[in-house]
Amino acid sequence: MTHKSLLDEEPNQPDDDSSIPEKQPAIMNELSTAVEVIKSNYATKEELAIISGKLDVISSNQQAFQSHAIQTFATKAELSNAVYQLTWRMAGFTALLLSAGFAFARYFHA
Repeated sequence: MTHKSLLDEEPNQPDDDSSIPEKQPAIMNELSTAVEVIKSNYATKEELAIISGKLDVISSNQQAFQSHAIQTFATKAELSNAVYQLTWRMAGFTALLLSAGFAFARYFHA
């Protein structure tokens, strides 16, 4: 068995490069598929700008809803204070009606 160096050229053997033209379309298809996969995995600056704009709109809507909810709905402390004031108003109104009823009854009875 004789060893051949890479520099030895034999004119009788065909080069391995003869199969490259046949493989070129397949290689190009693989490369274009790989490029498409890479493009689909990364967002472009335009897409990021669109998403950023949508996030800004969502955050402004959330802030508007929070301010609207604070203005519309009462907290527990505000509700407790309002009920406490209404309780004393109702008690005062009831006492006034009772005293007026007793005064009229006493006036008409005598």
